[in-house]
Amino acid sequence: MRAAADRSTAPVSRTVQPAQLSAALSRAAIDSLADAVVIVGADGGVLHLNPAAEELFGRSRERTVELPVRALPGGAQLEKVAERTVRTHEGQASEFPSPQDRALQVSVTATPLLDGAVCAGAVLVLRVPRSAERALDFEALAAGLAHEIKNPLAGLQGSAELLAREAEGPAREYAAVIAREAKRVDGLVRELLDLARPAALQQGPVALHDVLGDALVLARGIPGADRIAFVERYDPSLPPVLGDEEKLMQVVLNLVRNAVDAVASTAAPRVTIETSVSPLRLRVASGRTRPLARISIQDEGPGIPEAMLQRLFTPFATSKPHGTGLGLAISRRIVEAHGGRIEVRNRAGGGAEANVYLPLDVP
Repeated sequence: MRAAADRSTAPVSRTVQPAQLSAALSRAAIDSLADAVVIVGADGGVLHLNPAAEELFGRSRERTVELPVRALPGGAQLEKVAERTVRTHEGQASEFPSPQDRALQVSVTATPLLDGAVCAGAVLVLRVPRSAERALDFEALAAGLAHEIKNPLAGLQGSAELLAREAEGPAREYAAVIAREAKRVDGLVRELLDLARPAALQQGPVALHDVLGDALVLARGIPGADRIAFVERYDPSLPPVLGDEEKLMQVVLNLVRNAVDAVASTAAPRVTIETSVSPLRLRVASGRTRPLARISIQDEGPGIPEAMLQRLFTPFATSKPHGTGLGLAISRRIVEAHGGRIEVRNRAGGGAEANVYLPLDVP
């Protein structure tokens, strides 16, 4: 009995070894993460970027691997974090402005990449605030305020127009001013509502070149646009995108108008519109990536002041004397509702460039 008991309590030897992840599967796991991951070697060179990091930095993996991490936008901060991690063999945390929107802070968590007792580098995980996390309290305020203003404003505008028709002398002129300014405020209220409420899309196949053609017809009607040279460089192979044609037209026209304003005072004004399939790809929830259509609107104006460049998508941030500062904020909301992104930057050769990226449905 004792022998039987001893045999029943003896430990069972395990002959099955746990399965090892292959290098390809390990890489696929990193590439499927929603957060951006940058793997940096002990020498400060980039070893790997996952698709989320490619999207964040606007750089492909092929162009970035083996470059110093400081070559990435905001890379000086990343280099310091990676260097401290390698030196101390301890995790680090930091923040730096998003390469896409400097008003947003990207959180960086670095952990040492250990190969036994040797630290072979650092794994940087970068987390961008999600749309719901960065929603502005301003949006709720704007929606409520706009609704409260709209009804009394309509009464004020209607009364001023009636008074302008019936009054005489200076009173007519004053009434006309009131009606005109009330109309301007009504336009501002409409823009506030566009910004505050979600962009409801009426989606269908959209030929981007048709949208650009219509936008240029309207842009040529802007005072002073007759002296501007509009250069069109279109990729004829670009397929349609799934989107709301009217709202995409609103985005494109706003960007073209900005470019027209930027070159209005230059000696030889020129605005260039380009389309292409972007080398960047959009990562979706399944871990797969989708190609992106790119619309680029470039001007040869004076460029955007650095202080303003960081606030471009902030409501009411504008350098125009009569601008509201809502156009780019609304445009970003529309583009993001399409699953895309928009970025504006100064060009190395002078002027500014606005790029809109929209998902393509082709495999």
